[in-house]
Amino acid sequence: MMTMGLTRWAERTPLWRVFWLYGVIPSNLLWLVTLWMISAAWHVDVIRSLLILILVFTAWIVHAIWHAAPNTPDRRYGVLAKALTIAWAINAVLLVFFLELQLLH
Repeated sequence: MMTMGLTRWAERTPLWRVFWLYGVIPSNLLWLVTLWMISAAWHVDVIRSLLILILVFTAWIVHAIWHAAPNTPDRRYGVLAKALTIAWAINAVLLVFFLELQLLH
């Protein structure tokens, strides 16, 4: 049921808004806060919670961009947004994996 709401919302929203305002900017802010918490030696469970939030957010934004991709005058922007978002998602998963390995020690 929630997926249908997300799909309808993303299908009506311009791609640039989903990509930049709901994807790139919040994702970078989440990473900034996470890296700050790691450098400030916050409790491991808090950092892990933020890493899980990053993974959930990444999955959500990939889904949203996939549905918003047709909402652009030039179809090439939709393809580019999908490719960049998948690359970002792979990068996020790898970063979370290696940061988690670091937290285990």
